[in-house]
Amino acid sequence: MKNTIIDDRMQALGVTKNYKGYNQLKLAVALALENEDRLCNASKRLYNLVAEASGCSCCSVYRNIQTISENIWKYNYNTLCMIAGYKLVNKITATNLVSILVANVQRSQYNSVS
Repeated sequence: MKNTIIDDRMQALGVTKNYKGYNQLKLAVALALENEDRLCNASKRLYNLVAEASGCSCCSVYRNIQTISENIWKYNYNTLCMIAGYKLVNKITATNLVSILVANVQRSQYNSVS
């Protein structure tokens, strides 16, 4: 169920499977949902895990997710603000994007339970 919600949010933001970082972002969100502490010092605690699973470097994972973040900011800003739940004033980083998606998935799960 979590993977479906993650896919839905990514699709809403215009993130399709043709992005090199699509599966990396999806995995980063899933790992952060398992343990939110991974968002603190994400380079070591999150992106390294994604890099190992993807067979590439931590820097490549960050760069791929950052490219997605920049494209979302440029082309789907309003949807991003809706998913975030507030108006964003500064460009987001890769880690900000993961955090926004994690919070949105958590809200969705909470709302479906209550």
